[in-house]
Amino acid sequence: MTSKLSVDALEGRTTKGSIVVMGESNGKTTNLQQGLAKHWVNYDAVSQATHGSLNQASLTDNGTGDFTTTYTNNLSGAENKCLVFGAWNTNDAGSSLGAGDSRGSTSCNQYGPEAAATSKVRYTCHYGSTGGADGGLYDYEGNYCATLGDLA
Repeated sequence: MTSKLSVDALEGRTTKGSIVVMGESNGKTTNLQQGLAKHWVNYDAVSQATHGSLNQASLTDNGTGDFTTTYTNNLSGAENKCLVFGAWNTNDAGSSLGAGDSRGSTSCNQYGPEAAATSKVRYTCHYGSTGGADGGLYDYEGNYCATLGDLA
């Protein structure tokens, strides 16, 4: 069986693995080397199980709603990346209102007291406040973190 590769133009260089290209049905070739997710994780903090991940060497559960994910391959810089977080609460009929249906929405954020790094990201997940009570850290069954940027 023979293979055929037809490319009009392909740019990019990497020292970590190969350039990844994806053929589309219209015949175009898209370079996926830069700009797309270089890391993601779907972590269940209740059962402490990772349900899927990409470029993750390990995940540390630092305590309620506090996680550190370590990359298998480091990023090119500590600051030149975009982090995307989310959480899914299976309580309260699957809404984003953790720990009660009268609370504000769920939020997940990069952990502020720790400096950004090329090798990991620490993040926290919170349930919202009410008119009479503060929000707080919370272990959701779905904690999501994705990193967009360039590998080192």
